[in-house]
Amino acid sequence: MPAAGSGRSALVDSLRGAALFGVVVMNALAYPHALGSPLGVVEPPDSGLALTLHALASALLQAKSYAFLAFLSGYAWAMQSRGRHGERWRQGAQVRRARLLRQGALGIAHGLFVWFGDILSWLALLGLLLLRAPRWRLRVLRRRMIAWFALWGLLILPLWAARIEFGSAGVPTAGAWATAEAQSWAALFAIQREGYLAYVIGAPGQVPMMLALGLLGVYAGRLHVLERARVGARLWRAGRRVLLPLGLAGALVQALLVVHGQRRLGGDFSLADLASQLTGPLLAAGVVLTLAGAWHARGPLPVLARCAPLGRLRLSAYVARPR
Repeated sequence: MPAAGSGRSALVDSLRGAALFGVVVMNALAYPHALGSPLGVVEPPDSGLALTLHALASALLQAKSYAFLAFLSGYAWAMQSRGRHGERWRQGAQVRRARLLRQGALGIAHGLFVWFGDILSWLALLGLLLLRAPRWRLRVLRRRMIAWFALWGLLILPLWAARIEFGSAGVPTAGAWATAEAQSWAALFAIQREGYLAYVIGAPGQVPMMLALGLLGVYAGRLHVLERARVGARLWRAGRRVLLPLGLAGALVQALLVVHGQRRLGGDFSLADLASQLTGPLLAAGVVLTLAGAWHARGPLPVLARCAPLGRLRLSAYVARPR
């Protein structure tokens, strides 16, 4: 384990790398089609294998990887803040703020010109919102975390009901994307900007969940939940015995909704998207706690440990620059 304030943990790096891998897989599904759903479209539409792979990706990765990253963003910042007080902490926060602003600018450019489903600006915004969180008293941190979780719970159903009713207005369809691509680079960039603006307009519905999970990460990091068996053992067991089975059951329902959306609704995955917002954080929490328990009980898990180099990248998988 790292020394106080060093902000390095092989387990946290490995979990972050695994989460980034999940983001890459989901983007690979959505990118060629530029549709509203993160699942893109099933091709060929009558292929059982393609539908099975889409259902698995939805069940195991959709909304899980983002939940992973939000939690780990808060946890890592709590780790980096340990042992830093007064002027030393303020200097570290200033460096982090400047880094996050640069990351946010890069993310906006990426969203406007490369892929409107950007995560760099998301993570930068989350980092800025969490900047002072490691300095809060634990009870204040706990109250704010619970408040954001409650707000997320109140908003999620009406927001996603509106999405199911009105669709992903403003998000380019595959046909519009192909037409723009055939016309000119200017037309392609115009429709890309259109999609990114629609993505940004829909962002407030995601902020409560991301901020709640980020605050949960800071809270867990303050308590060393992933690093100390004395603190985390009970939570690791609860994750394995309760959260993981519940999350997997929800993931199964989500996979069945993908099949239903393809076969009965003509490729409309709105219900599966809604289910992902409910089951994603639950399964992500179960997986994180289960892996933490196994890591401490058996030593570094070989497959997970291979993800650590990816998790040590400064920005994300898009910019291969080690921290």
